[in-house]
Amino acid sequence: MNQAKAYKVVIVGAGPGGAILARQLAAQGILVELYEKSSYEQLGHNWSDAVEFDALKAIGLKMPRLEGIEWVGELVKDNIDAPGIFEKHAVPILQLHSPGLKSHKNVRFKMITTDRRRLGKLLVDQAVAAGAHIYYGYEGKRLLFRETGKSGPAGVEISGVLVKDRESGLEKPIEADLIVESSGFQSVLRSSLPLSTGIADCFMNGDYALVHREVRKYVPVLNGDYSMPDYYRYGFHTGYQWSHIHNEKSIDIGAGVKNDPDNPDPADLVEDFISRHPAVKTEKLRGGRSLCIVGRPLCSLVSNGFLVIGDAASMSVPTTGCGVGSALLTALWAADTITEAAKVRRNDLEILWMINTKFFRQSKRGASFAALSSLREILQTLNHDELDYLFVRNLLDAKTLQNAVNGEFDPPGLPKKIESFLAGIANLNLLLKLNAAVSTATRVYKHYLNYPQRWDEHKYQCWKETADQLGVN
Repeated sequence: MNQAKAYKVVIVGAGPGGAILARQLAAQGILVELYEKSSYEQLGHNWSDAVEFDALKAIGLKMPRLEGIEWVGELVKDNIDAPGIFEKHAVPILQLHSPGLKSHKNVRFKMITTDRRRLGKLLVDQAVAAGAHIYYGYEGKRLLFRETGKSGPAGVEISGVLVKDRESGLEKPIEADLIVESSGFQSVLRSSLPLSTGIADCFMNGDYALVHREVRKYVPVLNGDYSMPDYYRYGFHTGYQWSHIHNEKSIDIGAGVKNDPDNPDPADLVEDFISRHPAVKTEKLRGGRSLCIVGRPLCSLVSNGFLVIGDAASMSVPTTGCGVGSALLTALWAADTITEAAKVRRNDLEILWMINTKFFRQSKRGASFAALSSLREILQTLNHDELDYLFVRNLLDAKTLQNAVNGEFDPPGLPKKIESFLAGIANLNLLLKLNAAVSTATRVYKHYLNYPQRWDEHKYQCWKETADQLGVN
């Protein structure tokens, strides 16, 4: 334990991934310092998000049980102000609509609606209870490193981070064995590294969705029945639009579009939906507007002395923007690797590489996200009529769509390809576009499943060159 305590990890960003990693490492006796730019009261978004049920279960939360269409358990909120972190209304089956509402599929939804502010505070409290030290009001400015002359992620050795006290404006360097960035899609720390490392590229506009959501009072009796359906409008104006009930008195209405000035403002899409549903009242309870990362994940999460997780590494589901589950699971995997690294006092690529292997290859998560991102980019070039056609003709079937909204990619076999050909032959041009999109996504997926299992500079560079040719990065 004394050896572990001599190993210091500094985490910048107290989001779900950073907090869980801090909790896990501190519980092993590793010295952990967590720097967060916000205050404790401002942790997390002021709304509830869909979060993977299994990821929340994996971090040890006492998960509720499903009774009909309601969650039951000690962490379930009875109303917006009640204790708990989970909204009461469950969405085990999601209505997934085409953009023009011409067709819909009922798909299994593997998420649970979770209060992000309550979750953020709970996870930080757990980290502190485990022994992590947290400092609020500090933001990361840049990494402290030396260049090694090698290519790729081996081109630097990180020794610390420069942080800034937001109240005083003073900056101070902090040295550590390992620096972890969990600070969100701005990814300030990794982007301070040389571009030659291959992990410092800034995200482009197309890697984001612009999202607006409002939690409103809800009076279902005005609609003539108990509730409106929970639905997701896929491909709507290059993005998505949704309606999720929280409980008998509140509902979440939102929309997201590709971050492009030519697209409509998602706030206008939300307002249009609300204006057509008298059960949704004018009083706004919670909500907000933000960019959401939906691009391809980084090709490497690690360098010598450095790890990046969560939105800073673009770990969100590309089709929905749901990223908390990936941050939580990657934090658990990373904690196991870092604990072993601490025992032998190492922080190099060779020992940290297992985090990459687990995310990209063993879990198939990185492979699925890269494939879905490729598929999303091509489908965003289709108009509403074309997407409606794919729904109506079942070229985008329930299984494919269910996998997509849950962040999974399943390459189609020969029977499915034949079925799609027969169903889409009447619109051959559109069928060819879809086949090209699926074929590209499948090649990307298979390439990621061949991600180098161990750090080898030559093998990694060869892998990345092919990835670049496939448009993965």
